[in-house]
Amino acid sequence: MTAARLPNGRASLTVLAALATAAFLAGVLGGARPPPAAMAGAIAVLGALVGFARPAGGLAAALLLALLAPFLVVPQRFGVQPPVLDVVVATTYVGIAVQAIGRRRGVVRAWPQIPRWLVLVAALGVLLPLASGAASYAASSDREATQVAVKMSLYGLTPLMVALTCRSAKVYRRATTLVVVATGLQALAAVGLHLAGPGGIEALRSLAAAGYPSTNVARFLPDETTRRATGLLVDPNVLGVTLAAALPFGLTWFGRGVRRATFGAAAVMAIGLAMSMTISRASWIAGAVGLLTWLALIRPRAAAMATALLGGAVLVAPVDPFERIREGFLGVDRSAALRIGEIREATRVISRFPLLGVGYGEAPHPDIFAGVSNAWLWLAERAGIAAALAHLALVGGAAQAAVRTVAADPALRPPLASLAAFAAAGVFDHHIVSFPHLVFLVGGLVGLIVARASGPAARPA
Repeated sequence: MTAARLPNGRASLTVLAALATAAFLAGVLGGARPPPAAMAGAIAVLGALVGFARPAGGLAAALLLALLAPFLVVPQRFGVQPPVLDVVVATTYVGIAVQAIGRRRGVVRAWPQIPRWLVLVAALGVLLPLASGAASYAASSDREATQVAVKMSLYGLTPLMVALTCRSAKVYRRATTLVVVATGLQALAAVGLHLAGPGGIEALRSLAAAGYPSTNVARFLPDETTRRATGLLVDPNVLGVTLAAALPFGLTWFGRGVRRATFGAAAVMAIGLAMSMTISRASWIAGAVGLLTWLALIRPRAAAMATALLGGAVLVAPVDPFERIREGFLGVDRSAALRIGEIREATRVISRFPLLGVGYGEAPHPDIFAGVSNAWLWLAERAGIAAALAHLALVGGAAQAAVRTVAADPALRPPLASLAAFAAAGVFDHHIVSFPHLVFLVGGLVGLIVARASGPAARPA
């Protein structure tokens, strides 16, 4: 008899047994390890057990990991040392597969309601990275690049797995709440570590035993003097896009009682402050796009006026953030000039390797530079043009589903605005397709949108 069918008392005993097992195994994994490593081991074991037994809980744990500490690694080496997020996601997907094989009612009932386009795009998201990785391994025998390809293939399943699992209105509400809470905590950590100066850098270095990169901890502008906030996400641009995509969810807490409104206001202010400290132009633009999209879904005229005012301010206002954005569009600063050169090189690389790209490792020839600050050009370079088109279809299909349903279901406003923010960030940076935890977040957002727009969750909560 499966745990899902047990009476409440026996189900509670099953959960307690899982927690006890997790604590024991975590102690084994973390034995004779520094506290950060022991913590990572505990999270890995507990997340894996929860993900296998309760896939919805596993997805929630993966969401928290992706937003708070995606670089934690399993403290024990087993030939490889995978990130904790990979372990939790993989075991959760195995749990979903086991439920499907056992014909659990929820998964079986959800399958006919999944749009066929999502199944096709998810299949391409799994197969194309594997094909690219196999081709590059045959050419260079780069095992690390092959592991990245396998990892990207794993995360290609995310939209479908989330759409199958997170179909109830309760799960949807909890997921959106987790986004606000976790991102607010990440923002507070980013602000605190940034203001702490050298002490914050040492605090991040102390997490090396748990997988946080110990080199290049401090990030600067090209002037090598202006430091940028990274939080627990290593890269300021990665932190920036994560915060920007979460902003619309924070706005939903306004007007829902004094406590929720106060918490929402605090979360939005913390996120905005941390975003400003990243000095990431892409995230600033993404945040603006997300907020304007959210406003357009509520007050179209107000959104048009706000867009005009903001555009005018960016063009003429003598304010440092606006000046940085102007310099970027004009290509007059160093980083913008480099990005223009990257785009030119990307078109040359894609024309030479249009089918499967150059793989996820080093470029196969010394005259090739593979790397560009655009999500879909980066994908086309690494896994071929079809992979880039499949990702565009994923984002476009989810946006279309949300737009078609949002008038009847206002709860789709924040995820649609968040998706717009991710897409805007993808125009200026590649991180939403190159960092596995961001691939998981974008895919999970698509899955939530599709589940809400196509199933029982489509009914207003």
